[in-house]
Amino acid sequence: MDYLIIGGLVFEVVALSHIDHRLFRTWFTPFNLLAWPYTVIVVLAFLFAPALGFVSLYPPSVLIWIIGLLVFWATGFVIHCVLDCGPDRSVGRHEINRAFFDNSATKIATSVSIAIMPVLALNLYRALGSVGGWMQAGSYDFKVAYEHGLAAHALQLALPLCIYLMGSYRKGQRLQLFIVLCLILFLFFTQVKGTILSAIVAAVIFRTLRNESRLPLKRILLAIAASYVMFTAVYVIGISFSNPSALAQPDTYFYFARHYMHYLWSGVLAFSEARRANVGVIGGPWYLLFSPFINLYRATLHAGPILISGGPLELGMNIDPSNIMADGGTNVYTMIGTLYYYVGSCGAMLVMIAFGGLCYTLLLLRRKGEWALVLYSVIGSWLVFSFFEYYFASLGFPETMVYCLLLAVLSRRSSSFFRLPVRSPSVSSKF
Repeated sequence: MDYLIIGGLVFEVVALSHIDHRLFRTWFTPFNLLAWPYTVIVVLAFLFAPALGFVSLYPPSVLIWIIGLLVFWATGFVIHCVLDCGPDRSVGRHEINRAFFDNSATKIATSVSIAIMPVLALNLYRALGSVGGWMQAGSYDFKVAYEHGLAAHALQLALPLCIYLMGSYRKGQRLQLFIVLCLILFLFFTQVKGTILSAIVAAVIFRTLRNESRLPLKRILLAIAASYVMFTAVYVIGISFSNPSALAQPDTYFYFARHYMHYLWSGVLAFSEARRANVGVIGGPWYLLFSPFINLYRATLHAGPILISGGPLELGMNIDPSNIMADGGTNVYTMIGTLYYYVGSCGAMLVMIAFGGLCYTLLLLRRKGEWALVLYSVIGSWLVFSFFEYYFASLGFPETMVYCLLLAVLSRRSSSFFRLPVRSPSVSSKF
């Protein structure tokens, strides 16, 4: 029965992903970005987790994902039937003049990046000064000081800018490369692995869809290897300040490798353990899922305390039997698992329908402009990592949408005097 459930997941993902590709003419559809990483992680956990000392996967928990994925895909199918059919479906009628729009978008991204970099640099300097210098750069106090105030919003703005500049980079653009490296450095000091990895994944999605190209298997494997390097680098830098002698011990790097697997399997195995133990509560009330919008309302009108999303560690699941720490449980339950526990089965399906509508609409709007594609790439990267956590309960979700909208308006206005009208192919030129 266990193999039948895992096989059913694989069959569903393979079949629906091919249908999605035929409907939307790209492999980077929301369903594929959500389903394939989860499927790979689940199969690896099912086959190898016990052998590496982790708990075994509870296959009935996968059934909830199978249903959630089907609902998500069905929403995309409806969006295709409603918005992507008819005589105006041709690519040419949806495109703008790329030569002029690309130039204006790059200028806007470069100018805004240069404008916020002094703010980010000053914030880094002040955060280091508040904790006693570089030796405390990996501490929790530094993280709190670094992600506080106006600079925290500048860091969030740096995410779409970095994705656009990485995705549109061409060989020889030294200024653009320098800006990208600076923005990655500022994002790196947040010490949030998900932020750094999602930026890289989003840039890959952006570049592939922008160029209407394909992503070879070799590059996918290189990207996975790069994710391990970036993952490990965060810990190496932190340890280099707190305990440099540990970097000379082989056990340290064995711990990094095992912790990487722990990170990959945390979501699916924690949700698996919660379903195996028939756990009823994993965190706070249901409305924490919508905390970004509630917090905006409360902060604007001073209507109450700020909500903090995420489940407490004491309610987390222990997926590693060798762990003896009292608060060492895992409090991430994948995207669909989190929705299932917070809002129930029906609520989770409604939320998946809403997200499916948003993601597939953005997929169809990706040719309307560069920043629409950037926004789709950011949300797509969060879908990729949905095997780990639900990433839409943070302020970064609505804030990134607002920033992309504002950048799109700036790019449109800066190019409105130079953009040429798009003529129908059937109309011959007078010149």
